[in-house]
Amino acid sequence: MNRQFIPYYISRAVLSLGFSLLVLGFTWKAALLAAFFFALFLVYLHSGWFPVDPSQPLFPLRRDDRGREIQRKALIAALLAGVALFLLLMAGPIAGGAPSAAPLAIALAVIVYFVSQFVLLARA
Repeated sequence: MNRQFIPYYISRAVLSLGFSLLVLGFTWKAALLAAFFFALFLVYLHSGWFPVDPSQPLFPLRRDDRGREIQRKALIAALLAGVALFLLLMAGPIAGGAPSAAPLAIALAVIVYFVSQFVLLARA
């Protein structure tokens, strides 16, 4: 780990933990999910896929045109997956307005976003 990116590491650890606690509550599964998301943030920083600007400690990653296009495609896929799961859970025969529909849809959307972005970046 590089000392100049400590603010980035701390902020992404907080984001990862916060999202995991929101989705899974205070469980050991939340800790595993947080570690997984934090690892993805580390991969993005150190993969060489993005230009890195050390003068911006909280947001050092910069996107070029290729990165913005990949981000747009990943965001569309995540939005479609999240909305589709939410509608399926709310309108499904078991649901009747399932209380866990929104957190599950948000979790799926975030996972689809990261996975699709990772796959699209790795392909090029």
